[in-house]
Amino acid sequence: MRNCLRKGQRLPIIKFSFSTKRIILLNDDCLIQLLPRSHHHEIHIKPSILGPHCGLVPMGMPSTNTTTTGLQWDLNNTEMEFGGLISTSNIGKGQIVTVHSDTDLIWTISIRKT
Repeated sequence: MRNCLRKGQRLPIIKFSFSTKRIILLNDDCLIQLLPRSHHHEIHIKPSILGPHCGLVPMGMPSTNTTTTGLQWDLNNTEMEFGGLISTSNIGKGQIVTVHSDTDLIWTISIRKT
């Protein structure tokens, strides 16, 4: 997960709307996906390939309301912002994670080594 975050540190410089785009970045260590604020997200995780380490980071502006299910430490109408709380060290509990937020988020999840 640490490798995901080092690469993710460059992501806040991207400042335009992604609500109609599906953006996924993939490397040897992790999968990074943009979760536009305009959608309710249901993420399906295949435990033999992905996880368990995952995280959510607000993109471009603070989130005043993020709710998740399926994580070790679910968020419930939680505020997230750099300099405050961000969910970079969470763990997926099952095969489905749901995410709803008032701002665009970056979802990161580790890729298991074979």
